[in-house]
Amino acid sequence: MFTLTMRFTLPEDTDWSKIPALMEDRARTIYIDMPGLISKAFIYDAETREYGGNYLWERREQIDAFLKSDIVAGARKKFGEPTYRVHQVAAYLDRGKVYVPAAVTTSRPAG
Repeated sequence: MFTLTMRFTLPEDTDWSKIPALMEDRARTIYIDMPGLISKAFIYDAETREYGGNYLWERREQIDAFLKSDIVAGARKKFGEPTYRVHQVAAYLDRGKVYVPAAVTTSRPAG
């Protein structure tokens, strides 16, 4: 598993009151059945003008494909280059259940 954290800086004249509905629409129409995407938190901060997401993916190649997709290309064209980071996931907690990716090996301390 891998995470992608991506942020765009939106224009100063952005109507932030419309952002939550826009994000919900994008979740339902664009991201809901995206191959390899486990979850996405749609995030924004009107004070810093940041708009983006925290994504959880099954494999790194899926992130690479997403970054080259028409979805990201369209956002780049509209808002400019995003900042983003990719990290490997050692464990994932979801509502009290812990998931450990098969590729991660763990050892427990003795004692």
